[in-house]
Amino acid sequence: MAAKEDIEKIEAPVSASSGGGGSKLVLILTGINTLVTLGMLGILFVAFQRDQKTPAIEDLAANSPAAQGDGKGEHGAKGAAEAKKPTNFGKMVTLDQFTVNLATPGSVNPKFVRVNISLEVPNEDSESEVNLKMPQVRNVVIDLFNSKRPADLATAEGRDYLKEEIRSALNAFLVTGKVKGVFFTNFALSS
Repeated sequence: MAAKEDIEKIEAPVSASSGGGGSKLVLILTGINTLVTLGMLGILFVAFQRDQKTPAIEDLAANSPAAQGDGKGEHGAKGAAEAKKPTNFGKMVTLDQFTVNLATPGSVNPKFVRVNISLEVPNEDSESEVNLKMPQVRNVVIDLFNSKRPADLATAEGRDYLKEEIRSALNAFLVTGKVKGVFFTNFALSS
């Protein structure tokens, strides 16, 4: 009988310690799993909110001037006959190629850009004025490129901003019409 009592004394502490320790470990792992799951849900929520803020193609098309209409009818939509009216695209003036140094303060290696530019003007009078004032046009473009650093032109946003600057600067001295758009038809940035 003594052997039986010794076995019971040995088994009782082993079963008590392994049962309590195992449940604590499961509880800790469950807590960690819950925190990781909540963190992932938070990341997904933030990413979803960011995606909701960026406009989709449909939003851009709906907000374009052509889709806005003239305020007549429901939601500003034009009639079918007006919607099929041909669009006035204007004239395109192609400028000679530019090879322009960029601003590289403190750099030993000069950086440059080689670009072809086309300007959209509303009519033939504006086209002839741009051609007559070509030295001023080229000077404005060169000055604006000279003021840019390579990093300014490395992104699409930077190039779009420069196009807008060129358009505004040219419209400041044109009289018969204004430049409607500036297009880079070829663009190479030295590395």
